[in-house]
Formats: sequence, structure tokens, C-alpha cells
Amino acid sequence: AFNSGSMPRLRISWLLLVLFFYAATTISCISGQYTATVTKSPRPALSLANPANQGKSPCTYTFNPGWIPNSNKNSSSSLVIVRVSGCPAEFGGGGDHMILATCYTDGHCDDITEPHILPFELSSEDPRVVFVDGWYYLFYYAYGLGESTVYLRKTQTPSNVSSWQRVGNALPWHRNGCVLVRSEPPHYVLFGESPPLPGIGIAATSDFENFKILNSTLFKANGQDDKQAPEIVVEASTPLVQLSTGDYFHIYCAGTPGWVPNGNYTCGFVILDKTNPAVIVQRSATHFFAATLDYELGTGPYPVQRHRTLFATSLIPTDNKDEFRVWYGAADANVASALIKVMKV
Repeated sequence: AFNSGSMPRLRISWLLLVLFFYAATTISCISGQYTATVTKSPRPALSLANPANQGKSPCTYTFNPGWIPNSNKNSSSSLVIVRVSGCPAEFGGGGDHMILATCYTDGHCDDITEPHILPFELSSEDPRVVFVDGWYYLFYYAYGLGESTVYLRKTQTPSNVSSWQRVGNALPWHRNGCVLVRSEPPHYVLFGESPPLPGIGIAATSDFENFKILNSTLFKANGQDDKQAPEIVVEASTPLVQLSTGDYFHIYCAGTPGWVPNGNYTCGFVILDKTNPAVIVQRSATHFFAATLDYELGTGPYPVQRHRTLFATSLIPTDNKDEFRVWYGAADANVASALIKVMKV
């Protein structure tokens, strides 16, 4: 059985790596009201190049993880949906698709040893998952029913790959659906990639079947001539999390000059207002989350599709105030995690 709640005994070697985690690279950004500090791990959580029993993937490229919130709040493990390609036939073959993995709140993952393939549309990729009123909702991109765009599915049993049922029609958002779950509806969704869309949009929903677009241009790319954070394309990236101030924190990612042929995908943040999430309180003046390590840069022993590329897809609160674990794709080839501390200054 594939049980996300089980906690196998960790090997001593892995415990040593976890202790070493906090000595890893730290990057900080001070930008107006809020500051964000990033502490990275010295190696990816899932990769073809990882040793056995230390997060080894059977696929050449494993990246852009969607954390599935565990309904058991006391469990340290959770299912994660990952985008993969270049896999052995029994794990789905060469093209882009999604499979299940098991990862942990401390930032490591089990080896992927069983082919739990999600039987979705062609080239299904880039998952984001939220848990609302007993249902898991999954937004993802796919070459779907005549339209390559965002699709939505839901289930109450996420480990059963056949249980994910389609919800509604294709969403005309091109890419990305990043949800802000509130205690009471409406909930909000940041969506899109710009260009081709005119900007990153925000929509509201009460039932995850009907969506009302509140602003189709909540924010746009800064442009390649911006001195602090040049951007030629931006994408909504992580589900939103609430800070102790009540405001909401979202990581977006952006292609900077040199994208696509030379890589260069980094991340900034936006803060949305606690009373009206359709209003931006702050946007980071610089990109606080950028490639610095070998598995992100594509310079080391790890696989790489695009150099100097980060894409954040999950953001999970820890037990510490305004601290979150971000799960992200590195070099479009590896799954990684880092700790992010947000502070108001």
C-alpha cells in the first residue's frame, strides 16, 4: 500500500545531512515593509543523481513538486506530485507527466520506487494542490481537450491516482493556478504567465467550479531594462500563505534577460492585503530567490534541462512564526526545498 502517513526509520547518514541543512547557503532580501531570508539545502531532495535511499528518482528530470497537504496534522510525511520526463517505460516513459512521491516536512524525500502515474491529459505538469472542506484540489497545466492551459481536478483520496475527477472546463489562464485558501469563502487564485497573458491575474471562487476574474493585470513583468529586477516574463508560482500580520505572501518567478536559451529564472515575492487580497501591499524590489548551488545552476553532477533556473511550486508553513518550507524545481531537472523566513521591518 502507498501510505503517505507512514514514517520509515531514517538512516543515520540522512540525519547528518539534515543537521547540515542549516549550514547551507542563505540569501536575504530587504525590500520595504517585509524581508525574506532563504536557507537552502546542500543537495536536492529528489534527483536521478542522488544516491539510493537518499531521494533517488528513476527519471532523468524530476521537478516542480506539488505538496499535497496531509489531513493528519501530526504526520511528518506527505504525498507530493512531481513533474517528470525521461523516465523508464514502467514509470511513464519519456514525455512530461506527473507521478506521486513521498516527502517530509524536514525537506527530504523517499526514493521513487513505484510507478504511481497520474492518468491525466497529455503533458500534464506543474501541479499545485490545496485542501478545502475535505477535498484536495489540483491545478495543473496540460495539452488538454483542444486547449493547452490550466485544468482542475479534485479527490478525497489523493493516493488513488484514478480518483482525481475533472472539475469544470479548461480554465483560460494559460498556466498556473495558485490558491489562497481562507477560513471562509471567497477563496482567491493567482493565475497566469505574462506574456502571453497581459499580466498575472487574480480570481475569486466560493466553490472551485465558478471563478470571477477580479483583475487580469494584478502585476506584470518589470521589463528587461529594470535596474534591480529585470524581467521579460513572470509566472504565478506558489499557493499563498498567511503571515502573522494577516497579510498574504506569494512567491512569483520570472525569466530574466537570457531566458530561454541561457536559463536565468529567478523569484520575487508579492504581499497581498489581509482585508482585500486583490490589492498588492508590497512587491519585492529585487529577486530574493535565485540559483546559487550546483543543482540549480546546472554546473555539477546533477541533471539539467535549463541552467540557472528555479521555479517554486509549493509553500508549507513550519511550526515557527512566519517560516515556510518552499518546494521547487531546480534546473528544470531536480526537486529541492529550502526554508524561507519572512519578517516585517
